[in-house]
Amino acid sequence: MKKNIIKITTLLVFGFLVVGCNEDFLETTPLSEVAEDNVWSDKKLAEAAVLDLYQGTWAGTLTREETTDAFTDQAVFTHPGRGVDGYTEGKMNPAGNFMDMQWMSWPQLYPFIRSANIAIEKLTINEAGIEDGLVKRLLGEAHFMRGYFYTQLMRQFGGVVLLTKPLTLDSEANNPRATFEETVNQILADLNQAIVLLEDAPIDPARAHKITALAMKSRVLTHVASDLYHPSKNSHVSTIASYGHPELIGWTSGSQLDRWEAAKVASKALLDATTGYKLDYTAPASQEEAIQNYEDIWLQGDQNQDFIWGRLVEEFGFGSRTYPGGDGWSQGPGMVALYHGPNGYHEWAGTTPTEALVSKYDFADGTKFDWDNPDHAAAPYDDREARFYSTFLYDGAPWKQRTDDVVKYDNFNEIQTGFYTLTDGTIINGVDTRQGPIEDWNGSRTGYYFRKFSDPRQPASWPNNLQKVDAPYIRYTEVLLNYVEANINLGEEGEAITWLNKLRFRNGLPAVTVSGAELMELYKRERDKELVNEDARLFDMKRWLEGPQSLNKPVQQILVKGTQKPGTTVTDYRKDTALFDYTYKPTDIVFENRIWQDHVYFMPIKQEEIDKDPSIIQNPGY
Repeated sequence: MKKNIIKITTLLVFGFLVVGCNEDFLETTPLSEVAEDNVWSDKKLAEAAVLDLYQGTWAGTLTREETTDAFTDQAVFTHPGRGVDGYTEGKMNPAGNFMDMQWMSWPQLYPFIRSANIAIEKLTINEAGIEDGLVKRLLGEAHFMRGYFYTQLMRQFGGVVLLTKPLTLDSEANNPRATFEETVNQILADLNQAIVLLEDAPIDPARAHKITALAMKSRVLTHVASDLYHPSKNSHVSTIASYGHPELIGWTSGSQLDRWEAAKVASKALLDATTGYKLDYTAPASQEEAIQNYEDIWLQGDQNQDFIWGRLVEEFGFGSRTYPGGDGWSQGPGMVALYHGPNGYHEWAGTTPTEALVSKYDFADGTKFDWDNPDHAAAPYDDREARFYSTFLYDGAPWKQRTDDVVKYDNFNEIQTGFYTLTDGTIINGVDTRQGPIEDWNGSRTGYYFRKFSDPRQPASWPNNLQKVDAPYIRYTEVLLNYVEANINLGEEGEAITWLNKLRFRNGLPAVTVSGAELMELYKRERDKELVNEDARLFDMKRWLEGPQSLNKPVQQILVKGTQKPGTTVTDYRKDTALFDYTYKPTDIVFENRIWQDHVYFMPIKQEEIDKDPSIIQNPGY
């Protein structure tokens, strides 16, 4: 058998779409019995083939029980043995000892790249005589999706194998990696082509259009302008400095400042082309309004103007082919609350926040939180910034109605992640702890849960009611942050602060008063908080060369203890400072032996891919 890089999964499965109907446009039925040539002679099948490319996004960070934040300082995955330690303990290697997330996986994305190549070739020929407007839209989408797939690979591997023409099943293997520069240029060529072709395409949060391509261009140029890819900044990283093929993992010429200028221009093009959500405050929003602002952005999904592109749960369809099942299982964003929610609600605590993330959140007045400050440590959940309350569930936080079997442990619908001692010596283990009475194996290891992306309106009654929270792939706010970062790196702090204040005011925080290194640090932590569980921190951690800062430290839990005050009466426990004295102590937990290894800055190419094509050069450190 002849070898080629994508032989393992080259089957192209097309879906059928009746254009103009209201059915889920990505809930596609496999038509593998349809000859490829016939697909491209029928405009409905041709459109279905292009729409099938969107299956290669899965649901981004809402795809599964693990989010990419669990590979960083911001979160931890509760259930060991699934490959998360490949990232957090540096164990990843070409044998595949790491969690390979589908929406950025080398073997799982190349079949979609092949499909995009076929679409571009066939639509360019246009033997079916598809009308000009539709063929331009479909071609633009195919170019956009190919650029997107290569972006996902580039951000992990550096230069990758660039396939821009369809390979046949009999193609000989001789497809070496392109340089990093060539890879970036191909991505930009695809996105620029999409911007032109999609000029008149209708705005659609589920499908690519001009705005989507502009936003993705901002992301790409921001990423590649960063320190990870520049020898003047990455030379202290041993694996990078000693690598014999630097052209595969970064720039070997050119100016970083020029690249930041390109990122700035691209980001501003998007900011000028559309508008974000509630960015017109001239002073900080009230705490109540700011909490609602942030919740609106993720809870309203595509109905919120901050949402540029993502997976729309109902339009995408629970039964689409990248989600096997249809019985309530393996259905991505519909199950986010189940994946990450508290065990006291019969949920799984899949990915939970670390104290390192929680401590990044300031007080509402902009004061930094500090565990060494006795006043802060005495009441750590009081008066924190608005996003804190929209992002986390913590001890005493109000939440949903408990199920009937749990009401006897909590009749007040408040999260219990502490341990409460009554005056008679009885200790009540919080119902949402790993020592609690409900599915303790699913309890958080950190004392926190994520609220973000879990619909507070949806009862804890899975699987009868799968939630309908959309999965954002890129938001207006990310591009705003990209623009701020470019301006800081160019020394244009006034412009950076103007736009950063727009975001801070929406979130109820005061205006920026710092500059220089302090401004950059404030910006980075703003970005961390704003884009929690949106596939940002993993890539930001790498491109900022913050691997050691992120992972060279143990996971911490918050140990919450409540002691009943003498002379008080307690019947049903609930958090009450009139009845209990509380202490809070960040405590290291022995769970993952977190340690940063420099080779994790770039992913290993699986050995099975190199075996298929020996011309592929492995990344440094493997």
